[in-house]
Amino acid sequence: MADFRDNAVMQWIRHLLARNKPQIPESLWRHCFARLSFMQRLSLQERSLLKSLCETLLDKKTFSGVAGFPLDDEIAVLIAAQASLPVLHLTLDLYDDMAGVIVYPSAFVLPQSETDEAGVVHEWHEPVSGEAVDAGGAVVLSWEDVQAYDAPGYNLVIHEFVHKIDMHSGTANGCPPFLPEYHKELDPKAWQLVFSTAYADFTHRVEQLEALLPENFTLDNEADDALYDELCRALPLDPYAARHPAEFFAVASEAFFVLPQPLSQIYPEVYQLLKIYYRQDPLVA
Repeated sequence: MADFRDNAVMQWIRHLLARNKPQIPESLWRHCFARLSFMQRLSLQERSLLKSLCETLLDKKTFSGVAGFPLDDEIAVLIAAQASLPVLHLTLDLYDDMAGVIVYPSAFVLPQSETDEAGVVHEWHEPVSGEAVDAGGAVVLSWEDVQAYDAPGYNLVIHEFVHKIDMHSGTANGCPPFLPEYHKELDPKAWQLVFSTAYADFTHRVEQLEALLPENFTLDNEADDALYDELCRALPLDPYAARHPAEFFAVASEAFFVLPQPLSQIYPEVYQLLKIYYRQDPLVA
């Protein structure tokens, strides 16, 4: 396998040759980077490459606040830095299918729909913390939830931008596009087998957890919420990963970058594939 950091040097040099690109002030960059503890493992060359990718992303895409949210330079850089991490050793072209980034002050309400086993479509509205809109849509984020980037295994920005990577070739399904220049070692059939096996195992773990909950369980109840959190600590990933294979891929990617140890221990084959895909190894400083 090629050395990720040697590859990073070449990408860094190419990015330095870019002309007329806005530059993030060094003091602002250092301040934002220091807030992201999970990035401190990056080498000096990788940090320089990440800054260059952020500058390109901020130049190419529109970042805007809505619902009265005052999006400033610091917030934009914090989001762009986290969004650039998954493509650090790949290409920002994976975000071509993205109109821009929209930031709400907190959770926002979106219509939801689901078809049950009988074919009946159920529709409702639900508050969400983030959304990656397919077919050239935006990434929409709740700033309140973005700020939870130090929560164990959780990163909203990485989660939604990984969905965008997954959508690059169509609908998100948990199998991202394999780029010939980066992913010659990956076999789509092997990927699907590893991820489907891990997904089945994880959904079974979540079902076992839910069987331990009281019959009248509700997250609106403080005691039930505390019990749920306690039970979830035994899981290697956030239970949200059990909702769909695309969510499993996004949640596993979050964990890969911000809390890799449990993922590597429980699902080592998933970790290995993500290491090859992203061309990074967060367990190696």
